[in-house]
Amino acid sequence: MQGMADDVGARPPLGGVITRSDMYFHQPRYRDYRWLETNAFTFTVPAAHMRGHIRSAFRTNLGVVESSIMVFSSADRNTGAFDCDYTDVRHHVPIPPQNLDRYDLLSGLSVRMTKPLEEWTLRYDGAYDTAFDLHLRALMPPVHISETGTRDEGLATIRLGHLDQMMHVSGTVRIRGTDHAVDWPAWRDHSWSPRPESSSGYGTPISANFDYGSFGDSFSFFVQTRNEWESIDRGVVHNGYLLDNGTLLRLKAGEGRYTYDDRWIITALEYELEDERGRTHRFVGEPRGFCYRGSVNLACVRWRTSDGEVGWGEYDWHGDAEHLRHRKPPSAQ
Repeated sequence: MQGMADDVGARPPLGGVITRSDMYFHQPRYRDYRWLETNAFTFTVPAAHMRGHIRSAFRTNLGVVESSIMVFSSADRNTGAFDCDYTDVRHHVPIPPQNLDRYDLLSGLSVRMTKPLEEWTLRYDGAYDTAFDLHLRALMPPVHISETGTRDEGLATIRLGHLDQMMHVSGTVRIRGTDHAVDWPAWRDHSWSPRPESSSGYGTPISANFDYGSFGDSFSFFVQTRNEWESIDRGVVHNGYLLDNGTLLRLKAGEGRYTYDDRWIITALEYELEDERGRTHRFVGEPRGFCYRGSVNLACVRWRTSDGEVGWGEYDWHGDAEHLRHRKPPSAQ
């Protein structure tokens, strides 16, 4: 692993693994009921410190999809899933006779890949005068999990089928009768592998973060961490990248630092990242809009660089339920 980090600059450019075939359903493991194929899109409205998550989780061997649509912006960090701006979670929607480049779910979600690997349209016709009309344009090629490892990539729990891609998301979302203009970068991802229905998603009792920040189209960072329970206030970045004026850069190493309240909600965080050019970047995050879900907590985050530049993104924290029952957060000890 150390050799990989030392030689990171000599590796092929990021974005060379994913092909058009990865935009479609993958061959599932034969009769494995745990096989899961996810397709997720997000949006951010900085002025309202609002985040939207549109995640479809296809159990292709079972013929059902979980359609999960959530929008949150509350400054109350105890905001639960049903106290968000909008929630529509359906667990047993039938998989339609379509592929991932063009599908319509009975939940009201319609997704179209209009330019392979680069552009999508997403529409949602929901309840309570709620609707989305969004266009997503790629700011980078999709990157596979095998490409984005740091020197600590051996700590990753996701090692099979997974891609990430930063998009510029534009359009309008109407949330319970109020319109919000969308015009900010946000990520999408897609995964395919056996995944059990456990608190940490991959059957491993760890804490982890999937976080990102964007400072307009010119600069973004994305990190995945593993946060061991013995030192939960620090996380090791095992996968991630920087998007710097259109250039994708690998990370050599990185660390996250977190402050939790007594309900395991992150109330402050920062990242220190070293890129493949040897530069060090520091991002300090202030959560502004929360969604508390127990073993999975989300927040819309305002980020600042060491130079005071302001960006927006999110944190997406996953913890294991059994550890949460028996341990106190560092701030409560």
